[in-house]
Amino acid sequence: MVMSHFRLLSTDFDGTLISHFSDGRCAPDFANVLVEHKKSGGLWAVNTGRSLEHAIEGVGKFQPPVQPDFLLTNEREIFHRTPDGRWVPEHAWNEMCYKKHDDLFAQSIDIFDRIRNLAEGHPGINLLEENGQPAGVITSDENVMHEFVAFLEPECQTMPTFSYQRNTIYLRFAHSDYDKGSALGELCRILQISPLDVLAAGDHFNDISMLDGRYAAHPCCPSNAIPEVCSIVQAAGGYLASKPAAVGVAEAWHFFYSDRQK
Repeated sequence: MVMSHFRLLSTDFDGTLISHFSDGRCAPDFANVLVEHKKSGGLWAVNTGRSLEHAIEGVGKFQPPVQPDFLLTNEREIFHRTPDGRWVPEHAWNEMCYKKHDDLFAQSIDIFDRIRNLAEGHPGINLLEENGQPAGVITSDENVMHEFVAFLEPECQTMPTFSYQRNTIYLRFAHSDYDKGSALGELCRILQISPLDVLAAGDHFNDISMLDGRYAAHPCCPSNAIPEVCSIVQAAGGYLASKPAAVGVAEAWHFFYSDRQK
């Protein structure tokens, strides 16, 4: 049996596989990597901040030559694809995730009240709510997001388990135990995969937790990644691609594959 170059490829989606100005289709260079990766027995997980529905929609538009084996959604949930194309939750992980977030947010009323007050007085901060409960914010631009994060950081210090996931002008409130890295770590535990057999790719703040070397020994980022991500990837001994988005991820895949053959 031919063994995979990497057993698991974990990729962010927006900004990493598709640029914010692209048509949303899979780049030919990355399509070739997916075919080779799948042919050699590898698995592919899309590790995204999108909801399950939005992720399925995005992958459909992406039109990859092979389908992801896993969708890690909302920066914390895990779903696996069945042979008939259904997306099934990893119940134990997801249910514990939901419970911890419900418990945390029930204890965070004072923090949410201060966030509401700020949003009501700031036209550039739009507070998002789900089921009557704050879920995150969208800001008018990244400068306003920097301003909001500066406000939020001291609030997080008052409750250490209260955290957030941030990507451009979008921010989601979160339990500190759950992020793209911990979800990837749980997936590796389920699959009995070592970090040495994982290549992870991302471009923004919410990807850092899966690019620091703890869960993927082969982290990488496309050339359009923010400086903070580039620094984390470099510190973890990863690869900074010279090309953007999915073409850059394909470049990194070939680099790591060549390196493993030495």
